[in-house]
Amino acid sequence: MANEKIWFIRKENGVPELVWDCAKYPDDHMDFIEMSGLFASVTLKYGIENGIGRFSRILVFPRLRRKPNITAGSYRVEIDNEKIPYLRVNGEKYEEKPSQFILRGRVESRSEYHENAADMKAVHVFFPCTDKTAICELLTLENIGKDDIRLEVDGERKQAYETYLGPKGVVSSWIDAKLLSGSRDFAGKGFVLKPGKEARFCLIFSARQGLEEDVSETFRPEAEYFKRLKRVSELVAPLKMESGNEIFDTMFEFAKIRAGENIFRTAAGDIHCPGGKAYYGAVWANDQVEYAGPWQAYTGDPLQVNAGYTAYSWYFPYMSTYDIPFPSSIIAEAVDYWNGAGDRGDAAMYLYGASRYALTCGKLGPGKVLWKAILWCAGFCQSRINEKGVITSDSDELEHRLPSGEANLCTNMLALGGFRYASRIARALGDHRCADEFRRTANTLEKKCEEYFGADIHGFHTYRYYEGNTTLRSWICMPLCVGIDKRSDGTSAAITSEYLMSDAGQLSEEGTTVAWDRSTLYGLRGMFRVGKCNEAWDYLKFYCERRLLCQHVPYAVEAYPEGSQRQLSAESALFCQIVTEGMLAIEALSFSSFEFMPQLPDGLDRLKVSGIHAFGQVFDIEVCRSGWTVRTEDGASLTGDYGKLAEVEFKVRV
Repeated sequence: MANEKIWFIRKENGVPELVWDCAKYPDDHMDFIEMSGLFASVTLKYGIENGIGRFSRILVFPRLRRKPNITAGSYRVEIDNEKIPYLRVNGEKYEEKPSQFILRGRVESRSEYHENAADMKAVHVFFPCTDKTAICELLTLENIGKDDIRLEVDGERKQAYETYLGPKGVVSSWIDAKLLSGSRDFAGKGFVLKPGKEARFCLIFSARQGLEEDVSETFRPEAEYFKRLKRVSELVAPLKMESGNEIFDTMFEFAKIRAGENIFRTAAGDIHCPGGKAYYGAVWANDQVEYAGPWQAYTGDPLQVNAGYTAYSWYFPYMSTYDIPFPSSIIAEAVDYWNGAGDRGDAAMYLYGASRYALTCGKLGPGKVLWKAILWCAGFCQSRINEKGVITSDSDELEHRLPSGEANLCTNMLALGGFRYASRIARALGDHRCADEFRRTANTLEKKCEEYFGADIHGFHTYRYYEGNTTLRSWICMPLCVGIDKRSDGTSAAITSEYLMSDAGQLSEEGTTVAWDRSTLYGLRGMFRVGKCNEAWDYLKFYCERRLLCQHVPYAVEAYPEGSQRQLSAESALFCQIVTEGMLAIEALSFSSFEFMPQLPDGLDRLKVSGIHAFGQVFDIEVCRSGWTVRTEDGASLTGDYGKLAEVEFKVRV
């Protein structure tokens, strides 16, 4: 059942959305999705049981805090359905029987109601507010019958759901119910809905601190809904992709929504967060610094670009001597840190992610402070090189879930790639001595990693993950991602073999049931990067169908069975980079230049990505079998032969 397709893609005015037709798939089924605005996030569980629509809500307000003010200290409320006001239709409780669910930055349930002498069409929409500390539900009812219908609200119109004394003050959460429109009020309890007319029932879940403004007092639900739609449109507008494969194109578009929406306004700035009902008001050296930041740099979206920089800046105070690794995570709106797994190779993550971000969007901050941070991370990595010439760390991003030895392949490849990107920044800034040093360090590290990690496992000419490792691990994909192709045949075969591929996704280690999307997505990107297009395409198609159309949709997930496949935001950023740095193989050379060598799998005849904001320009890349074209926003164009490495340099410098 897990691989059965429940959803299909429908285009409304050229805009793709996902639809679950409950008549075609009437079996009981529940799913969950996370949606976020600047001040609030909601994880909505939705679906049908015995034909009836069922919904539950977990709300998180990251700038409002609970005690202890730790990683999971964001103010979180799980709403009890019994406490929510509901509608009565001609005196009886209203229950919807969905005929369709629709997803695109919101959850929409469509249904018809033919009970209690009432005939209605209903559209029920769930969405987070774009810039208010609130989540909204808007139920629109249309009388399609011949008789008047009485609508009234059962329960308190406005209620304080919870009051809590937190570390920053008193926090209160509220539920407001509003019945809007209608022909007349009867006895002050509700409306008469005339034939052919509409009424709207709105639920507002909000929170505030102390004497802050009550957002529900002036709340206009339809205006908030259109603001949410506008923000979704802004998220999908840049890097518009056309490949001719509808599922792939739609997955990419939805990934841009999830990757971009999880930015929250905190006391220390706008910051991207993983989400997942637990990880807010905090950043991690992998999720935000390594995964999300480099993608945000391509979007040109001011909120995303600035959130990327904010994530890097939260680490500045923790960079001093090399005796103390900086912490894995900065938490609680940047007032504290978490370092429970020791040094996970976090400086290598930062070196790799921040260098790519800086080269792509040119944002180095006042006094080029981001460059100073990159230099510190480079120095820290150099200080951890052991007698065998590789970089040591206490663990890796799996934080001791699986063994990683004294030195692991992932940390070393991130550092290697980071040194190369940092060398290019140094050269662009005119520091040729530093550029040469970092280039030499990267070249030496590549040779030492080949000696230390190179291995044959199960007949695959690939890598061991750490000294003494005899099993295949998913993160052996990392050399491919930094362009090392010496063992690309064996590594590509290994990560797509029966040892690591499963129905749950790519396993972290052979023989386990543990699967993490992040290594799967890195692996696919790496395979495209080194020209293993057809092998990567076969699995990418399977992956997109599974994540977009089957049981749990529509985004990349964190892990299985851990976390119940929660849809953390940065995994969607990793999916997007399969296109930019995998299929297109974009490699930043300076603040105004890049090289690329796009290669198409047999299943695609063309690929076009429009509105790339990078290297001081806005440009499109279009690739077909006969060649490629790069076209800038002002109409200038450059063409070249398909399958050949090309370098592009723009006149405009950042």
